[in-house]
Amino acid sequence: MRSADPTALWDTIRLGLSKQLPEASFKEWIAPCEPLKVKDGALWIQVPSAAAKLWIEQQLPEEFSDALAQGGLADLRLEFHINGTPAVELKASPKRGPRVAPGVEPSTISFPHLFNRYTLDRFVVGPGSQLAFAAARAVVDSYGKAATPLSMNPLFIYGGAGLGKTHLMVGIGKGLLERAPGLRVVYLKVDNFFNELTVAIRAKNTEPMRKKYQQNDVLLLDDVQTLGKMERTQEEIFHILEHLLQHGRQIVITSDKPPQRLEGCHERLITRFKWGLTADIQPPDFETRIAILKKKLEDVDFQHVPPIPEDVLTFIAHKAKGSVRDLEGFLTRVIFQASLIGIPPSLEVAHAAFLGQSGEEPSAPVHPDRIYRMTAETFNVSFVDLMKKRSRQQAILVPRQVAMYLAREIASSPFTDIGRSFNMHHSTVMNAVDSVRDRMKRDPEFHRLVQALLNSIH
Repeated sequence: MRSADPTALWDTIRLGLSKQLPEASFKEWIAPCEPLKVKDGALWIQVPSAAAKLWIEQQLPEEFSDALAQGGLADLRLEFHINGTPAVELKASPKRGPRVAPGVEPSTISFPHLFNRYTLDRFVVGPGSQLAFAAARAVVDSYGKAATPLSMNPLFIYGGAGLGKTHLMVGIGKGLLERAPGLRVVYLKVDNFFNELTVAIRAKNTEPMRKKYQQNDVLLLDDVQTLGKMERTQEEIFHILEHLLQHGRQIVITSDKPPQRLEGCHERLITRFKWGLTADIQPPDFETRIAILKKKLEDVDFQHVPPIPEDVLTFIAHKAKGSVRDLEGFLTRVIFQASLIGIPPSLEVAHAAFLGQSGEEPSAPVHPDRIYRMTAETFNVSFVDLMKKRSRQQAILVPRQVAMYLAREIASSPFTDIGRSFNMHHSTVMNAVDSVRDRMKRDPEFHRLVQALLNSIH
């Protein structure tokens, strides 16, 4: 029986979080929190400020979900209460599930409740995520229809941490429930499945656990890259996938690597992963990062935040390039720092937040000459040829256009200055920048190349 002691429950969650978070992050965001009480299946947790509540709910949902699952508390809801706010304000609004038609059984859903913002309509699509999003939307739109020549079962989505794989996966589950109320949908993280399986093995009874997952209509299997070290877990997951595929049940899988690069996984399991459609997600480009920030500011959690100036959004988008989570985290940190000082968000606050987070001076400029030299090296052309050779050959023209684009993107160099470096008219530079942007939208491989170069320089 689960403890009703709020302190004991919070200690279990804290222990799980301490194993996942860097020590500095744990001290900054988790250590100041205190348990208040347990009510109606929810643990009320006091946080020191509105900004801290915003950070925890926006940046740590997956970490909290893992800590709850690993502590055997997957069904425990968390309510974050701001210190000094009257308790009456903490009343949760009634949960709204999908509308269920008369005579249809309510759906079985096991989404972590902190994933409430993960929906497809809140996913910002960029050149690096077009295929993955299109596939996610197609899984939802085609559910229950006649089979098509293109199989999307399983749908395997891969990419680096914090790029939106879990967001898309959960968005698919929610979209399917809207389309077909009554579906049995389960979200399952591999590490949590491993912990559950370990308990079942100790009890010498794994069959009920296997059947529990085989009876679902939709399986959302997260983070399969960890399977390589789990022999028995691989076996159990193989049997579950085999059963679901044979019965036409939808499977969505995420990983930080494509199926063929999953080290330690059995070949038969990799074969199942590759049966359907594989789609990757790449880091967002600058325009997409700006769009993500503006979309984020539309969230209800940000309604009372003072307007964020455009130069602040541009600064954040330039500095946080690695992942969507980094981007959103930097935005939240700027808001948090501004609230502590008691002033509206500004470029000065953003600079201070960046210095505090990275230890780097935010305003150290990147000299265009460095951009040009790294571009020449990447494309394997000489620096002199890149800058001075008059040629329309693609081997020279494309690197030169990319160098112009990056000088504009990273150093914010005026078109006239860039043109002077290449001994060209500024209108030629403008056309080159537009050409690179257009090709990045059309050509995923070119987009990856330019984005990787941008990230390595900036």
